[in-house]
Amino acid sequence: MKKIRQFDRYLDKLRIKRKDSEVRKIYAEVLDERTLKVLYKLSSKGIIKALGGVISTGKEANVFYADCAYEGKEFAVAVKIYRIETGEFRKMDEYIFGDKRFDIRKLPRKDLIYVWTEKEFRNLLRAYNAGVNVPKPVTYFRNVIIMEFIGEDELPAPIVSDLASELNEVVEPEDFFESIIENVRLLYQKAELVHADLSEYNIMLLNEKPYIIDMGQSVLIDHPNATMYLDRDVKNILRFFSRLGISRDIKSVIDYITGD
Repeated sequence: MKKIRQFDRYLDKLRIKRKDSEVRKIYAEVLDERTLKVLYKLSSKGIIKALGGVISTGKEANVFYADCAYEGKEFAVAVKIYRIETGEFRKMDEYIFGDKRFDIRKLPRKDLIYVWTEKEFRNLLRAYNAGVNVPKPVTYFRNVIIMEFIGEDELPAPIVSDLASELNEVVEPEDFFESIIENVRLLYQKAELVHADLSEYNIMLLNEKPYIIDMGQSVLIDHPNATMYLDRDVKNILRFFSRLGISRDIKSVIDYITGD
């Protein structure tokens, strides 16, 4: 009972746009006390001005809409919160081991989530600076990343997988496909990264442009498994667009991406 009251006190301190029972229930289900403290610190610094509704929830992370004030500007952001208590990261090791940016040999297992959060932020920053269509990263702290909100009027842009056969009604599929491949090329050649989990499930569509999301597992191109991951990414994209009548030779696509 004491823990619940303490949890409620932290929840009350946050600037939440709607504090009805439904919203409180969602926050209580997906946030633990440590994460509430992190959000409160970001809120007390003025970075998070007000938390809004849920964008997505999952086994590993939850994403919320928020109003942000940072470096003298106010804008909409997505607040991605990795679960500490119940996060499922069985395959995390394969994406961190072999990444020369991180040395986790002496790191306690429970702190791996914080490395993963930093990894996604740094991947986003590299990609954004290379001109790849990704949410602009704002800041991160412990298990929370704040990034540009991709959407309009507090409504997130649709995920490509949700559009499925309707995609050809909102964009020209071939142009959209070429734009995705061009972004993957920039990601590889300019940011020197491979997404490593690219598919229709982590590409958003806004103003006829693709935005690549979920880059926690992305690896540098000198990672031991980078070639395998790139091959898998391209196969996923070709498989999806084959349903829309678009066919490409996988080798020629990969050669274009890598510049070979």
